[in-house]
Amino acid sequence: MSVWLVYALLFSLIGQTEQDGHPVPIEEVKMYTEETYCASSDCGAWVLKVTWRDKFAENNESEKVSYDIEVLHTQQMKTVHFETIHVMPNKTSYYHWRWTSPIPLQCTSHSVRLRRHNELNIGEWTPLYTHKGQDLNAATTTVYPHDQVFAVGSNITFCCIVETDKRPLSEFLIRISNRTYITKPVPFEEPSTPNIHCDVEGNPSGSTIFIGYPPDDQNLTCITRNLTSLECIWEKGRNTYLTLNRKTTYTLDGRVCEYRKCVIHELKKQVTNWTLIAKNPLGVKTLTDTADPTHRVLLRAPSKISHDAYARNVTLRWSWNEESYALFPMICQKTFNGMGLTSAVLINLQPFATYTAQVQCGSYEHFYEWGDWSEITEFSTKEDIPEAVDVWIHYSEQTTSVLWKPLTQQQSHGIITGYEISIGKIKKDLKTQLCYNITSGNEKSDRIITVSAKNSAGPSPPSTIIIPSYPDSEVDISRINGKNGGFEMSWEEYPYSTCGYVVEWFPTYKKTQCAVAWEKIPKCDSGACNTWNRSGVRYTVSVYACTDDSPKLLKRSEGYAIEKQPGKVVNLKGENKGRNVELSWDEVPLEQQNGFIQHYEVIILLSGSETIFDPVTTEVNLKLDPGSYTFRVRACTSEGGGDYATHKMNVEKSSDQIIAATVVGCSAATLIFIIISVLCYRKRKWLKKLLYPDIPEPKLAGKWITKGFYCTQMTEGYMKCEIQEVHSLEHPAISGSLRVLDLISSNPKVVPAQHFYQNISESPADVSYCPVQKLTSIIENPSYNMTIPEPVGVAQISDLTLEMQDSYLPAPNFVQNNFVVKGSDCYKPQSASATNFKFMQKQFFIINIKSKNNLCL
Repeated sequence: MSVWLVYALLFSLIGQTEQDGHPVPIEEVKMYTEETYCASSDCGAWVLKVTWRDKFAENNESEKVSYDIEVLHTQQMKTVHFETIHVMPNKTSYYHWRWTSPIPLQCTSHSVRLRRHNELNIGEWTPLYTHKGQDLNAATTTVYPHDQVFAVGSNITFCCIVETDKRPLSEFLIRISNRTYITKPVPFEEPSTPNIHCDVEGNPSGSTIFIGYPPDDQNLTCITRNLTSLECIWEKGRNTYLTLNRKTTYTLDGRVCEYRKCVIHELKKQVTNWTLIAKNPLGVKTLTDTADPTHRVLLRAPSKISHDAYARNVTLRWSWNEESYALFPMICQKTFNGMGLTSAVLINLQPFATYTAQVQCGSYEHFYEWGDWSEITEFSTKEDIPEAVDVWIHYSEQTTSVLWKPLTQQQSHGIITGYEISIGKIKKDLKTQLCYNITSGNEKSDRIITVSAKNSAGPSPPSTIIIPSYPDSEVDISRINGKNGGFEMSWEEYPYSTCGYVVEWFPTYKKTQCAVAWEKIPKCDSGACNTWNRSGVRYTVSVYACTDDSPKLLKRSEGYAIEKQPGKVVNLKGENKGRNVELSWDEVPLEQQNGFIQHYEVIILLSGSETIFDPVTTEVNLKLDPGSYTFRVRACTSEGGGDYATHKMNVEKSSDQIIAATVVGCSAATLIFIIISVLCYRKRKWLKKLLYPDIPEPKLAGKWITKGFYCTQMTEGYMKCEIQEVHSLEHPAISGSLRVLDLISSNPKVVPAQHFYQNISESPADVSYCPVQKLTSIIENPSYNMTIPEPVGVAQISDLTLEMQDSYLPAPNFVQNNFVVKGSDCYKPQSASATNFKFMQKQFFIINIKSKNNLCL
């Protein structure tokens, strides 16, 4: 049975899908565009909608039906979108499909076709259904989209339709039809109103679009102001940047409203719902609110404010412009409440003060929020008696001063016209001064002082202070350091203190009348309280205990709230006695120290060198070497040093020191001279040999037999003479002109010197010379070599060499030797002369010797 049922269904399907052998077609296909908000009728459409009916799907209720949908650009037949959808069979309605194009549909013609398919077969495509673009009949260059609104963050593709056979010159580079060119997607990330241009030769065009945000209104609240109508308000939220006919529109329960001006004149005194719709081209925002209007009453401002003022209170009066407020329970600021309040009394006001007042009220039974403020009204309270003045006493040497602080405007309660001071039974009226000096006498008891301030309302309550007969001012003064621009005082708790403590301070070295400041401090458990002041002046700070009797001095200190560098240069002086230098300077005046002087800085300058030390006294003694010194001195506090004082001084030796130095120097030189003399005497032979060595005796090289005439000076005018001859054994060649010499020694003879010199001078004709020939000899010596100059009238002997011997002692300079060679052909010159030769630092003499023999050397 089941098999037959399956076959029956199958044949039924086949019969339904085919009519005369053809598939059942898709029917009633319709295509249209979705309207887009814009200012003009043809600004650009983006959404394409397709509807159809299908009898096959209507008869097939058990299975889903699938359709393929294809979108093409008609001219190029290029597929731009393909999609498969699945729908449930529907016998009563059309199938709908919606597609958003990436470009405006006016840019070119778009065609759509459909086909049905399932797992067994795929149907045929329907005919093309075409939406015609403006590229078919546009008469001029046109750009799409134009005058449209887009949300921030959109990517928009623009198209330009040009005339036939023309091409855009700008960013429209992609061609999608014969006359249409498009851009790449253009992003817009900020609100703006851009202009897009399509430049075509001879016919340019362009478009303008608007970039903004959808509505973002928030917090709808509906209230009543007059108990008869309803006002709804809300917050606008983010700016949409859309204007004119693109701006946001509002409707409240179907009534068109302006922003924050939505009024409903029918007030329902029950819980009510309100709906606000905010709409612009980019979207819709819906806001709702629910409340009972009588629980949301926001009263309007009172009007016609008036007042009646006294010293410490005032009565305010006002009226209402809304008649419905008369029986409405309300509350006003300062906790005034009642039915239709129209007045209020303000108490505890400050006398002689100017006030401004406003009034605002709200619902008393169901308070929602305060209503609007009224206009401002101004009034002044009347004067009242002043408050009690703050009185203090100050002891200064032989004077006791009574001081009081001026009253502030809040304390004076009016204009202070003067002060009244009572000392015992004596009363005095004072005008504007804030202190009164009392000369101390020989009082045997304490005195009671009272002070009152006066204004037009009368005197203040008297302030009392007791002056003891023997003021307690003996206390050690300690040093206190400033901290954060003031002083921090601490003291031990005084057991008899009944009304706290008083801290007093005044400039230590600039104290004037009424220059004392004080502060009364309540009794504290810690026993440490603070007081502050600011200045670079030195202060004296005292702590007193307040008792039932006179004040008790507990502590006194001096210090600087703010230490600074000294404000004045020290007065530097210097005095020297020889090398001893004494520097001294005056202390910086106390009123110009600006801090505690911790030390002084002394700098000594000499020829570029610098010496620094830090004495704590105002005088230093130095012992310096002679020279030109510069001294620099300055005072230093904890904040550094002040300016330098400079003093220059020349340090010289004393006369005693000069004499002592001279004596010591001369004695040292004498001692050194004696030591050198003794050493030279003991080493005289060594020095003579080192400085004046013996000259070696010359020696003739080769084998010679010499003959000469030597004379030695003797005592008593006598000379000792000896004749020797020199003969050469190695030079026979010179015998022709100069015979070989033989060494012949004769006995020495002693003759008177004058006879010797006389014979020589008187017998010049007897002197003979050999034929003139040059004699050149080389003297060989271990210490030096020298060449014998050319002697006058000396015969030349070849290869003649002289050598010096250490045992040779030269003859005295005054000795003249005449040397004659026998048997030679010599002629006699008319005069004989002596020739003197000098060799370097030594002297060597060749002496012409007179002889009967005619040999000359």
